[in-house]
Amino acid sequence: MYRYIALSLCAAALLFGAEAQAQSAYPSRPVRFIVPFPPGPAEVLVRLYAQKLQEQTGQPFLVETRPGATGTVGTQAVARAAPDGYTLLATVDLPVVKAPALIKLAYDPAADLVPLAIVAEDFNVLAVHPSVGARTAPALAAAARARPGALNFSSAGNGSPGHMCGEMIKGAAGIQMTHVPYNGAGPSVTALVAGEVQVFCGPPGALLPHINAGSIFATAVTGDRPSALLPGIPPLAETWPGVSITNWYGFLAPAGTPSAIVETLRRELRRAYEDPAVQQRLGTMGIEPRWLDGTASAARIRADLAKWSKVVKDANIKAD
Repeated sequence: MYRYIALSLCAAALLFGAEAQAQSAYPSRPVRFIVPFPPGPAEVLVRLYAQKLQEQTGQPFLVETRPGATGTVGTQAVARAAPDGYTLLATVDLPVVKAPALIKLAYDPAADLVPLAIVAEDFNVLAVHPSVGARTAPALAAAARARPGALNFSSAGNGSPGHMCGEMIKGAAGIQMTHVPYNGAGPSVTALVAGEVQVFCGPPGALLPHINAGSIFATAVTGDRPSALLPGIPPLAETWPGVSITNWYGFLAPAGTPSAIVETLRRELRRAYEDPAVQQRLGTMGIEPRWLDGTASAARIRADLAKWSKVVKDANIKAD
């Protein structure tokens, strides 16, 4: 009996030792980042990090784009992947905190994914057509009150960040505007410049050339602080406290990934984040480096899930 117990304990010790050795050697083969969107800013950011992580660890970090259903196809694939640290999610916040407020998902972002870190965020610009006669957010609200329902705002589609931005402003300012969804940010900007719509809350990269040309006006940025990209343009929160719309970029792993692997990834991501070349490259894209560790990232996800669920419910937003 005692010999059996001793052998069992020995076998368990050997198994634990082998598992610990495997984890300590991580990564020992290529790691795959799944980006759940077509090529764009998120993919550029991930490739920057993948290159640095490969340099730091000596193992390839591969980037695979797997778009579909507002990022939920690729996100679901990671949520169902083996929790061994070799299949990871690299994404903007849409399929993690916004999509769950709009559609029924086959995964639970809070239970099925472990946040490694949030590494950056960007903001939108609240832009208006010159015909509105408003160059500030309060002036836009005054114009909307003077002509209830006469102003239209465009977005990249029902349930998109631009749609949610417009609805939040309507609720905070107590104004009426009509939502006009388009198929993407590009057509939304074109409609604004042409005067087909009067308001658009969209990405600075798409709007800045037209702002600089004087075709449209920037009235506010949607983050909680000013941006160096648009000096002198205040954040929306200065007009309507609590109204802040940013998009974060982060890395997540399947739930159940061993803590030693999670900590290794988090440590290497932090090393890449602190590289001046990475921060400079993101700055040229209008993306602001911002580090939130695992605990802070989890708290941000919980807060965002509650926030966007309330916005969707209050405005009765329906996904396309």
